[in-house]
Amino acid sequence: MKSLHLLLVIFYYPSLLLAQSNMAIDGRFEDWAAIPLIVDNAEPDAIPGAVDLLQLGIADNDEYLHFYLKVDQEILWQVDNRIRFYLDTDDNPNTGKAIGGIGAEVSFTFGERQGQLLLGKDTLPLEYQHLGLVGAPSTTSAHFEWALSWGAQTKDGQVVLPKKPFRFVIVDEVGGDMLPDEDGLRYIPTLKPRLPDPEVSFERADPAHLRLLSHNVNRRHFHPDKKDAFTRVYQALAPDLLLLQEAYEGKAEEVLAYFQSALPTSRSGQWYAYKAGGEATVLLSPYPAKHVIPLGNSAAYLVQLPGKDDPQLALIALSMPCCRQDSARQAEADQILAFIRDLQTPGGTIDVPQNTPIMLAGDANLVGFKRQYHTLLEGIIQDEVSYGKSFSPDWDGTALTDLHPRHFQRPHTYTWRGRGFFPGRLDYIFYTDSVLKIGHNFVFDTVGLPKAALEKYNLREMDAPNTYKHMPLVVDMILE
Repeated sequence: MKSLHLLLVIFYYPSLLLAQSNMAIDGRFEDWAAIPLIVDNAEPDAIPGAVDLLQLGIADNDEYLHFYLKVDQEILWQVDNRIRFYLDTDDNPNTGKAIGGIGAEVSFTFGERQGQLLLGKDTLPLEYQHLGLVGAPSTTSAHFEWALSWGAQTKDGQVVLPKKPFRFVIVDEVGGDMLPDEDGLRYIPTLKPRLPDPEVSFERADPAHLRLLSHNVNRRHFHPDKKDAFTRVYQALAPDLLLLQEAYEGKAEEVLAYFQSALPTSRSGQWYAYKAGGEATVLLSPYPAKHVIPLGNSAAYLVQLPGKDDPQLALIALSMPCCRQDSARQAEADQILAFIRDLQTPGGTIDVPQNTPIMLAGDANLVGFKRQYHTLLEGIIQDEVSYGKSFSPDWDGTALTDLHPRHFQRPHTYTWRGRGFFPGRLDYIFYTDSVLKIGHNFVFDTVGLPKAALEKYNLREMDAPNTYKHMPLVVDMILE
């Protein structure tokens, strides 16, 4: 009856079809409010060491199959768990691995980031790429969403997820909890067309908007075989402020010399170059920086803007400790927020005029405890003895705003794509929305851009991968 109920809802409610067409993987979950859950309010089993599966949702369109899962505790879903999903892709319980009343041809374990394709007596390993798997968030959470691509293929061309009815179960293999708990679920895809992607346009809405481009270049900036790709990318995006991370080699002036031919004419008629922080952040700017302050791996640049009354922009270049260095990353987040408090407090080490725009941009490396995200966004400082009391970091006494730029060619917000781990949103833009408005903004990637867009901007499809460890973020600031 669970399967029948779901099919009736899909058939009779056009608003549900619209919601499925507009699904996005961004870690915010608002789009799931319109999708009826298959399982809701399951009772926790309270088995020590196990993860209880509480809620489950499923939705699809003609490009992606989407899942939502709520569990009973915050976990890091790419490590340290045994949650596995099984797909019976031929809708036949007599073929594949027998589990939960289905015969699974596909399995994937999130905590191991690996799966299997079960074809008769043959077992082929699956990576996330073979499923087109994209998920969120990259931090610890009790809520997760992920999408699989219809028609995704193995290296030898075998289709992993055909566009036809299938059955599935999700299991925590430590405690044995399973959703759905009765013979799996049979799902008939709607294949409703996904809403069209926005038009690919890199131009500012207004030439007066100040464009920031944040880019983790991962030491690639001086490679001779990368320079042409960098040139095409930066000429297409035309940044006013170029904020780099992991630009280890070279002094700031040498980095400027390398990139200057790719940059637009400076608004002031000249370029200023600065370098600071343990992870080698570099700022190329048409305006001088009054102060440059290292903040651990990250750095702050107080940019002097043109105009009367000493207008400034407090730009904090995020380049926080990577990977499983949770303690170091939390300490740096605390340090950054303590610096923001100092900026806003008269008589501190450095003062800025009231209502000076503050923006945090760059590689936050948020792949561990979620509290680091809340520190940056809401000012919840973990070590108040060393860094002072928690506070609300916007000038109006509220949290900062998390911008969530999206790709043009896909409904996703991830900024890193590589091997070993799923694509994730590691790069962020936080800002004081009480005093700063935002115009055009997006995640830049050439992979999958329409041919017409590549030709229009003189780009090649592999230009972005040749320049990034993380995908560039582009944001246009509307300054008074």
